Amino acid sequence: MMAKTSQAKTKAPGRSSELAMIHIAAKELKMCDDSYRALLWTVARVRSAKDLDLAGREAVLAHMVAHGWKDPRGPRRGRGAVYRKGTQAALIRHLWTQLAKASAIEDGSDKALGAYVRHQSQPYHPQRVGWDHANLLPSWVASKVIEHLKAWCDRLGEAP
Repeated sequence: MMAKTSQAKTKAPGRSSELAMIHIAAKELKMCDDSYRALLWTVARVRSAKDLDLAGREAVLAHMVAHGWKDPRGPRRGRGAVYRKGTQAALIRHLWTQLAKASAIEDGSDKALGAYVRHQSQPYHPQRVGWDHANLLPSWVASKVIEHLKAWCDRLGEAP
């Protein structure tokens, strides 16, 4: 007999609490199941909350806050945006910083980066409005933004 190998799936820290908050928010907003599923599909292109990645969970929660749900964690302010090491969002931020250091852009802030990301991601967004933050980008859109920033760095002779 062959022994089954058990591969423990590592869950992101906070994933369970974020999923719980999404379900609580849907209940507090009195969303029917069809509306809830439509929201998940529109915001994150998933049919079930269990399929949401970090960016998807954050986007769904932000959407619910924008539609009247009061997040018990309070407003997200303070330290600025968090870019987890090794993520596409962190690479986007790094490339943006390189361009700012090379004086290719006037404003190297997170706010300016958000505007750039929104503009670059508009053609790929379901409602053509773009995503407001690099952490919210789907992987395939983040790849397109990264390639654009790399090409920009190459034109300036800056190594990414």
